[in-house]
Amino acid sequence: MRLDIAYRLHFTYSAPVAESQNEVRVRPLDDVRQQVLSYRLTTTPATRVLQTRDYFGTTVDHLGIRSPHDDLLVVAEASVETATTAAAHVPVTGERLREQTFINQHFEYLTPSQHVQWGDLVDEVASWAVRDAADDVYEQVLAVVRAVPTVLSYRRGSTAIGVTLEELIDGGAGVCQDFAHLAVGMLRCIGVPARYVSGYLFALDETRLDEGSHDTEPHDARLAGERPDGDLRSGRERATAGAGGDARAESGAAVGDQSAARRPKSADPTAISVQTHAWIEAAVPGSGWLGLDPTNGGSVGERHVVIGHGRDYHDVPPVRGVFNGTAEAKVDAEVIIAQPSAPVSMVTEPIRRQTRVAVNAAPEVPTQQAAHQHQQQQQQ
Repeated sequence: MRLDIAYRLHFTYSAPVAESQNEVRVRPLDDVRQQVLSYRLTTTPATRVLQTRDYFGTTVDHLGIRSPHDDLLVVAEASVETATTAAAHVPVTGERLREQTFINQHFEYLTPSQHVQWGDLVDEVASWAVRDAADDVYEQVLAVVRAVPTVLSYRRGSTAIGVTLEELIDGGAGVCQDFAHLAVGMLRCIGVPARYVSGYLFALDETRLDEGSHDTEPHDARLAGERPDGDLRSGRERATAGAGGDARAESGAAVGDQSAARRPKSADPTAISVQTHAWIEAAVPGSGWLGLDPTNGGSVGERHVVIGHGRDYHDVPPVRGVFNGTAEAKVDAEVIIAQPSAPVSMVTEPIRRQTRVAVNAAPEVPTQQAAHQHQQQQQQ
């Protein structure tokens, strides 16, 4: 499937700031399942962009403005071709997970990380999820992914960045970022290496991936197919309000929450306006990484576009940065995805009209160092 993607980040400051420095992770990954056909990132005010790759292989665009400014617009445009990968299921016993070579190769995806730490409650939920699964790593991974939507309901505004896995389970609700973190934690509990994936999902409703998901209204996440008997929520009171606020980027932009997905005012009827999405990959001995989406209980397919992966969200935020000044910062983020019935410029034009600012590609050379910094982060 060919998809055109436009990602807009608009930073606004309550007063001019002397300098801002940001690193942006929004470029799709090139791998066996997807190929990036084109990509460009532009800013207003214009600045030079340095592109690198981080430890996990994610592309990072580094950009800085070293002159007074009260807003910064970043627009990333990409065209990507995706495909499905159907691998034959070969049974793998749990004993393979305990082989020292396998453990050494995946050690960082087996241990606790900043947003994936667990105690007795997560152990209990993980054990419950796989209690009826066969001694087959693949089946155990599926059992965990199928269990997550019976532990959590998809609910906007139910969590905030930094919520613990125990708080998620007690609250009983979250967005895709939370579904992914809980699935990763449960898998690590049972000895399966798991990593967090940040990316884009071409669907108005991220809780379902049937053929109508691109043009239906969002609904509560439920899993298609079989799931473990019972529902862990049945014996636990459900919270009507969570930790206060959406699962948001620390900079204040919505991430991993497509409940408000909509169609932009564009000439292209296939374009939709969403936010970034999050899912997981589990390492199966002898088979490599298996991509699954706990939010909708499905496999990762051609509508999923990977940006990058890491131990948890902290390793792949769409933007992380600092600025010099005492102003308050606000970040507005939007993703528009379209199938190529119209050129990518048709996708990005509504973004430019909305911000009323033209993208200027002329480079600005940084000239001085900031002395005082305030941190700002965003984020799937």
